[in-house]
Amino acid sequence: MKSALIIVAILACGFTSASGQGKLLSNDPLTGLPLHPGTNPGNGLGNRPTQMPEGPICNSKQQSEFYSIYKMKTDDVVSWYASRLAGFKKFSGYASERAQIAFRNSDGTTLVIVTGDKGAKGANVEAYSVAYERYQPGLPEKTVAGLTLGNLDCRSK
Repeated sequence: MKSALIIVAILACGFTSASGQGKLLSNDPLTGLPLHPGTNPGNGLGNRPTQMPEGPICNSKQQSEFYSIYKMKTDDVVSWYASRLAGFKKFSGYASERAQIAFRNSDGTTLVIVTGDKGAKGANVEAYSVAYERYQPGLPEKTVAGLTLGNLDCRSK
């Protein structure tokens, strides 16, 4: 009987801590930028980001977070970000059979990158993910354009 009570207590604590994990974010914690509603899987578990490993990219320190996108077309997600990221320049590319659309702030320190599911170039496929990235110092436009094409070019000119 005592062991049954202990098991019930352990399960109750586990459910209590799991319920605290369902926070739904409206802004990305790394950048403070708005999060697309499609990052919510709709299962009550919230939309916390996956932290990506930090490291150097073209002599810049990179920090990034990754979110899956659920049940949304890539064009709709890109339009949503385009209407909310005032002052960001849009770069569109296609690499590894996926649409890659990046939004870069004016100094290249912040990127938002939308990736589509695999599909034909130009097809409006389901969105796969969105990444929020910080760089110190910022990345030049040429480097960001290359990222969307799967061709990282660290030359600034």
